[in-house]
Amino acid sequence: MNVKDIILSNLSEIKNLREILHKNAELAHKEFKTQKIIMETLEDLNIKYSPCAGTGVVGVLSTDATCIGVRADIDALPINGVFHGCGHDYHTAIALGTAMVLKEMGFDKCVKFLFQPAEELDGGAYPMIQEGALKNPEVKYMIGFHVWPNLEVGKIEAPDGPSMASVDDFSIKFKGVGGHAAMPHLCKNPIYPAMDFIQTMNNKTKMEVNPLNPHVLTFSSINANNTASNVIPEKIEVLGTLRTFDTALVDKIKKDLYETCAFSAKKYDCEYELNFQVAYPPLTNDKDLCDKFYKSAVNTLGEENVLTAEKTFGAEDFAFFAQEVPSVHFRVGISDDKQGLHPLHSPVFDANNDAIFYAIYTIVNFILEVSDEI
Repeated sequence: MNVKDIILSNLSEIKNLREILHKNAELAHKEFKTQKIIMETLEDLNIKYSPCAGTGVVGVLSTDATCIGVRADIDALPINGVFHGCGHDYHTAIALGTAMVLKEMGFDKCVKFLFQPAEELDGGAYPMIQEGALKNPEVKYMIGFHVWPNLEVGKIEAPDGPSMASVDDFSIKFKGVGGHAAMPHLCKNPIYPAMDFIQTMNNKTKMEVNPLNPHVLTFSSINANNTASNVIPEKIEVLGTLRTFDTALVDKIKKDLYETCAFSAKKYDCEYELNFQVAYPPLTNDKDLCDKFYKSAVNTLGEENVLTAEKTFGAEDFAFFAQEVPSVHFRVGISDDKQGLHPLHSPVFDANNDAIFYAIYTIVNFILEVSDEI
């Protein structure tokens, strides 16, 4: 049997596995049932596995000094209770399906499957790396993927350079002296340095950053925990996020954030505290590996079904893997006339299940083509 026939013969089982994962959706760091499903599936395939980063799993097909890595994120979102609104149930099923197909083919080269927790929260990729997930055997290449709304099922988007932005989420707390709003001269109102800080940063980025260098600096919340019009708060918190594709620009704007915080606080005789809560690098794909992937995908799906991925300011902690080893991360079409039309993280997110076939078909053929380089 060829690759396509093997996938088709297993497709009903893989789709059913996706439904089981969907019904057992779990939040970041709580993916205990999901972990059990993954380990039981690998056990049935006689693929060695071990837990990693708490609720993650690393499975290893065959044994060698080096291998190809396939990553799938496994956590869900706090939507409608707990819901796979970002398609991680598809990702997990696709990776397990890839393992199933390679095992049935008798593929004797080493492939490592990394089932990663907490992509939607603080990120599980870096903890997996810290625990040695890319070692013993050493991962030479990494493959990642994401289901993508409004991309027709049967098509993929292949990367071309940076595809997803860095993310640096931050919070700033300004502290003054609270009191009665009718006596502002007896207070130090922290709202004023917060306003000054936001306006100054907006002006600085407009004046000092090349507009051809794409970036987003968004202030998303300003909160004093105060509902009374006659009370000046003691503290106020500003939340925001910084997204770029340029690490040098990240460094510049982060430096500006620190300096502007200090300036605005001093100007109004207040104190400040700046903390970065989440930091991911840009997701930058390896050019040589992407060229190989593109040619393989065209041979598998046809040139008309392999499109170029547009950049997005959305972030993806697969970027940590891509920093460590040459990697390719691609997008899988999930839409038809009725499904796959809602955005990621939507409470009504859905997908055409046939996307599972095309993803596995693409990944398996690519692994076959580059396996001689392992």
